[in-house]
Amino acid sequence: MTTIADVARRAGVSPSTVSYVLTNRRPISAATRRAVERAIEELDYRPHAGARALRGARTRILALSIPREAESYHEIGWRFVYHINAAARAHDHDVLLLTGDDSVRDLRRIAGSRLADGAVLMAVLTHDQRVDALDDLGFAGAVLGRPADPRGLPWCDYDFEGAAARAVRELVRAGHRSIIFVSSTDAEFRAGLNYAPRAVAGARATAREAGVRLAVMRSSPSRRTLARRLLALLASEPTPTAVVIHHAVPALPGILREHGYVIPRDVSLAVIGATPDLVDQVPLARSELPIADMTTTVVEFALARIEGETPTSRLIPARWIGGRSIAPPPS
Repeated sequence: MTTIADVARRAGVSPSTVSYVLTNRRPISAATRRAVERAIEELDYRPHAGARALRGARTRILALSIPREAESYHEIGWRFVYHINAAARAHDHDVLLLTGDDSVRDLRRIAGSRLADGAVLMAVLTHDQRVDALDDLGFAGAVLGRPADPRGLPWCDYDFEGAAARAVRELVRAGHRSIIFVSSTDAEFRAGLNYAPRAVAGARATAREAGVRLAVMRSSPSRRTLARRLLALLASEPTPTAVVIHHAVPALPGILREHGYVIPRDVSLAVIGATPDLVDQVPLARSELPIADMTTTVVEFALARIEGETPTSRLIPARWIGGRSIAPPPS
């Protein structure tokens, strides 16, 4: 069966351009329109009824794609789902969750049947086949996260690299010369979730510039594994005097206290990508994930794409919140 991608190849245009010709959602030059119409005729392409629908015939539904790889995603991921739904409802749209084993197949099914007007991709991978699928299908969408190649899709992300760099700078400013960076989990790195390597890169680059030692360890959902990794590094030389955590790991401050470490007297602590409700016996120095801002932006991007607009991608800068968990290293 002939597809939009086949028509696009014959006409020498992108699949999204074919989609715009079929739906009249964006002004197209006369020459391009003729090329697409000629390809449609030559290939005897029969668009789905939904693709022939009038501009105003909308479902007012956004598909939200969460890949199977996101099983390793932090619980915080479901906060994003909640806020995406709230942002969509603010624009009188409903959200259709796509959580099947094959997220690309799910997107093709939704686009082909026009069960939704567009899609938001969440828990984006560095190399994400869903991005390619949306582009190939000419289906409107936006990305929560920053893939290596967005294929022209608008994306919104938090500056994890900048947040990690700021945390290391704050510790260096306080006098620390040996720092532990607790990165994302093994599962997150295996899945290829885009934020995991970005945070490590920001921390390493800043430590290198400052001439300080940075030991990177991966986090773990297992308290025992987390404790073993952390305590082994704390016993190494030169002795680490500060820890940066990517995402809030509630068990970590407790592990430190159980083994006789007092924050910040014995070890300073900073968190990047924390949530606003983060609490501890000592108010932690941190940067917080702007969940509401990120989700509102990505929904607005998706709705703009449905209207044929091309919004500019947005990287939200990290905002540092000073706490009482950083002090000069013990003498």
